[in-house]
Amino acid sequence: MTKMKNYTTGLLFPFLFFCTDSFAQMKKENFALSGKTDLSFLLSNTIGATDSIETGRAKSNQYGFRLDAGYFIADNFMVGLSGAYSYSYTKIVQSAYLQGNENITTTLAIVPQVSYFFPLEGKLKPSVTVGAGYMIMRERDSRVLDNNNLVNSFGGPSFNGSVGVSYFINQSVSFDLGLQYSHNKLKDKIEKLQTQTINAFTGNFGVSVFF
Repeated sequence: MTKMKNYTTGLLFPFLFFCTDSFAQMKKENFALSGKTDLSFLLSNTIGATDSIETGRAKSNQYGFRLDAGYFIADNFMVGLSGAYSYSYTKIVQSAYLQGNENITTTLAIVPQVSYFFPLEGKLKPSVTVGAGYMIMRERDSRVLDNNNLVNSFGGPSFNGSVGVSYFINQSVSFDLGLQYSHNKLKDKIEKLQTQTINAFTGNFGVSVFF
């Protein structure tokens, strides 16, 4: 009986040690790096027609990705910097009914942020993040012949908030799923009186490494 008890204790000790130390990567003075892609990634081919007669054709693609780096200033509490880029391309194929053109819109945002990971037991860790930074948005159109086809060049503050959940496959790597809200107040650098206010919800999926 004593031998069995000692044997059981010997098996449980490493297991308990693993459970208590498995998320030590979220302790103070640790780092985290992550890469995420928007779930709105899209490729499309659109054909317009009237009475079964083709009147126009359009091709488009869009994608976005984000890179984050963070440092834990306290257990489960991280400060960091996020860089996000998005690209949208649309091509209208010239026809008897439509003038052909190409349109490209790109955005770049640099946002300092703070994140908190809820210390729940298990492999799933919910988190909440808030941040404020600066966003640049540029639009180019092939019909504009000067200034390198530039139509608009917006810039302004960007305020972000997101919630997410991370699934840890081991002590250092997690798969992340999140939903972000972004509020952006932008002013055109070309047409000084023109502004844009962008409110957007974006889903994202990515991978993080903790060390």
